[in-house]
Amino acid sequence: MERNGICLITFSNNADHQNTLYSMFQALYPEHEVYTIGINNPKSAIAPHTDNNFYFECPLRPGFAKGSFRFDIIMKMVRLIWEKQIRYIYFENMHMWNAFLMIACRKVVKIQAVHDVIPHDGNKAMAVCNYVTSKLADRVILRNYKYKELLSQKYHIKQEHITCFELWRSFRKEEPITYSKTFLCFGRIRRYKGFDLLDQIVQKTPDINYHIVGEPDEESQEIVEKLKQHPNVEIVDREVSDIEMEACFQNADWIVLPYFSATQSGVITDACRFSRPVIAFDVGAISEQVADGETGFLVPAGNIERFAETVREANGFSREETARFAHNAYEFGYKKYAAEAVADKFVGVVKNCHEKLKG
Repeated sequence: MERNGICLITFSNNADHQNTLYSMFQALYPEHEVYTIGINNPKSAIAPHTDNNFYFECPLRPGFAKGSFRFDIIMKMVRLIWEKQIRYIYFENMHMWNAFLMIACRKVVKIQAVHDVIPHDGNKAMAVCNYVTSKLADRVILRNYKYKELLSQKYHIKQEHITCFELWRSFRKEEPITYSKTFLCFGRIRRYKGFDLLDQIVQKTPDINYHIVGEPDEESQEIVEKLKQHPNVEIVDREVSDIEMEACFQNADWIVLPYFSATQSGVITDACRFSRPVIAFDVGAISEQVADGETGFLVPAGNIERFAETVREANGFSREETARFAHNAYEFGYKKYAAEAVADKFVGVVKNCHEKLKG
């Protein structure tokens, strides 16, 4: 029997990576022979439990950590891959176990997704994982178009082995606006995401209501405490569930992203699927995700005064104008980021990789 199955794999403990993986499974199953491998007790509310979904105990950190060398578990996965006649393996995020599986499954087509060519926090373990798994893969999927040349140069990969494919998610019906006059800043709280800049923006817009939601790292604790002092800011400084996340987006009118460093942003993808327009600094590949003046606004990088002016302008929009931006965001996002809308493209990328290897 010819191997033709596709196995989607993530060892991430982050709900966003899990959503990406399992939304593609849902888009392909049962029409395609598709399987998933993931961690026990997934956080994503859409994690499926069919006979084609397998969950294992594994280390939650991508680099070397406790449990990294549980080769007994890794070999269970290898046997599963062979028993299910899997021909293609897609890895959604970086993890050292990706490399172990790639080495053990040499005759299988291996596809690795790369989100950040250069890890934002300078994490050396992540950089090593990026390099090793990208070199072992038969094809690399890059989550933006802007950094294709950099990826090729830094990891010594031919550009023809790199496919640019933007981040997908599960989408549902378009969400109506609440006209709450609330601006949401969502996601893990890190310095590179511009929370120092957000503090200055908040100071310049004391009449605007901000909702900040995300788990800070140790380095970001100080700026979180500073932001808590503003009377127009509400902060939830912890990781939230999928249900809580939905409520955060539904209760906001706009999403604000004051990043001073970025590649692409999964938060923008989430904003689109919840029909929420975005105001962001024009850094990295963010301009690929926001249609300026249609699905939100792009502000020149670091221009705090302009960002504050844009927030004030958006806050003054009528219900109808806000709804227009929200609708545009959903329509724009569905075409680009909905797993069901890009599933055929994904299968095409996978199968095309096979054809090139045969050639």
